[in-house]
Amino acid sequence: MKTLILCHKSKADAGAFEQVLIERGHDIDMRLAFNEGITDTDPLEHDLTIFMGGPMGAYQADIFPYLNDEINYIEKRLAKDKPYLGICLGAQLMAKALGSNVFPGVSGKEIGWHSIQVNEAGMQTPVKHLDDSKTSMMQWHGDTFDKPKDAVLLASSDMYKNQAVSYGQNALGVQFHPEVNESNIELWLAVGQNELQQAGLNVPLLRQQTLENLPTMREQRNKFFNEWLDQVLEA
Repeated sequence: MKTLILCHKSKADAGAFEQVLIERGHDIDMRLAFNEGITDTDPLEHDLTIFMGGPMGAYQADIFPYLNDEINYIEKRLAKDKPYLGICLGAQLMAKALGSNVFPGVSGKEIGWHSIQVNEAGMQTPVKHLDDSKTSMMQWHGDTFDKPKDAVLLASSDMYKNQAVSYGQNALGVQFHPEVNESNIELWLAVGQNELQQAGLNVPLLRQQTLENLPTMREQRNKFFNEWLDQVLEA
């Protein structure tokens, strides 16, 4: 099984997803968007594609030209209903590829451990494992997007409605970060202190919240991710 994971900051962005995929026997093609990129990559070449988060906006292709390549790639992949998972920026790029607006959220940045509410449609999908009745989820984003035409809303939060959307049978975009592990979060804490202060948080507080929430989230994340992989790859 060939899987492409595209990271926008560091190859550590893949977090816990990488180990799950290794355990399932996937051949992982891990790339950095600003280095290897996907300019000459066939959008249908891989069995699974995962686009991770990043600090840039999906609307900033004038500053980060490789985003245009990514949007074109996603558009072609979704047109063939090939498995795609977008995390945060990856979800926003999916929305952009489907013709929706992506923009800074009017409610400000959503950072830290928050609840998401999975709706009736989402409860029929693997996203059900991430409902606030079972776990809190890690958030770190300031942008949001309009729900694409023909996409299905699966989950929302108090700050932003479009937290998880599906498209077709095999594409999923989520604003939150189910992939996080201790290393991910420590990296974010090291570089994101100003953002934390703006959100009314600080490093010790978010680290303590992580200690409290990560074990349960890890268990629910593995249920979600494995069930989703079974659904889009093994059916």
